Amino acid sequence: MASFHEIFGQARPIKILQSILQTQNVPNALLFTGEDGIGKRSSAMIFIQALLCQNISLNNPLNPPFLKGGDINPCDTCLPCKKIQSGNHPDFLTIAPIEGERSIKINDILAMQDMIHFEPIDAKRKVVLIAEAETMTAQAQNSLLKTLEEAPPYALLVLIAAKPGLLAPTLLSRCQKVPFSPLSLSQIESILMEKKRWSTGDARLVAAFTGGKLGEALSLEKEEARAKEEALNSLVKEENLSHYNTLFEMAKSHTANVESMEHALYYLSAYFRDILVMLMVKGDALTDSSILVFSWRKEEIMRWANKMSTEDVTRFLADIAAIQQTLSRNINKQLALETLLMQMRDKLGTTV
Repeated sequence: MASFHEIFGQARPIKILQSILQTQNVPNALLFTGEDGIGKRSSAMIFIQALLCQNISLNNPLNPPFLKGGDINPCDTCLPCKKIQSGNHPDFLTIAPIEGERSIKINDILAMQDMIHFEPIDAKRKVVLIAEAETMTAQAQNSLLKTLEEAPPYALLVLIAAKPGLLAPTLLSRCQKVPFSPLSLSQIESILMEKKRWSTGDARLVAAFTGGKLGEALSLEKEEARAKEEALNSLVKEENLSHYNTLFEMAKSHTANVESMEHALYYLSAYFRDILVMLMVKGDALTDSSILVFSWRKEEIMRWANKMSTEDVTRFLADIAAIQQTLSRNINKQLALETLLMQMRDKLGTTV
């Protein structure tokens, strides 16, 4: 069943969506923000299905049996619910980058405009879901802005964006924000231990590797996560950093595509975060491995911490963040990672 109870650790955005369903005060545009894999699209689909659900009375949306555990959820049994689930609802449209394409083009938005300006057929609203909205070209964004400015009262546009900063400020200002946050490592661990019956160590490794993205954590097997973490850990090995050829090969292999680059940068930022933690904690706290993201790497992290200052680590974290912010642009990914690894080598080469 489609239910908000399927969404873990997102009480704040779900509260916003529940308020809209209860009051039926629906804006023309909603913007779901947050990293990939944390429940944005699933929540959007449940919300849209509830909004178009035939069995939820607009006059009394709290009418049992649709109020489940204090939340309004779609009934899953009416014809509109079944049409949404099968992708055949005439008043609901999804827009996303076409397979093999990297962006949403203006023609996609123009086609949507033709659909949205005809009155609803089955429901009282027309809803458009734009997935990966940040991939819209500048022309597509301008066209969508015009759509919002002229949208009929029955229309709702739901945008989903992992990187809302790539959307035009004028477009952002037209949307009501629904912010999603990554789950904590302990939340991910608990869910993995419950759903997959994994040990604490295995659950911790997968939770740390996926960085609070529940969808990715649930889809990843522990053996695969362990192999990928070991490969990423090669980026901080002294023997690898000390040889130019190995360093350049590492940079090349971890920048084969944007996804592999993102994983490398996340790993390095979390690793240096752990080094900073080891520099800042004192006394008995040093014996507590749970304060680290990569708790099983405690000894090697301690060796790094013994050779660095908080200023050094802070500078590396700032450099990593700067690369992450420019990653969506047409930058030379391999050169950017090579430069970062060279800085690590120059700082630590003979002293790690």
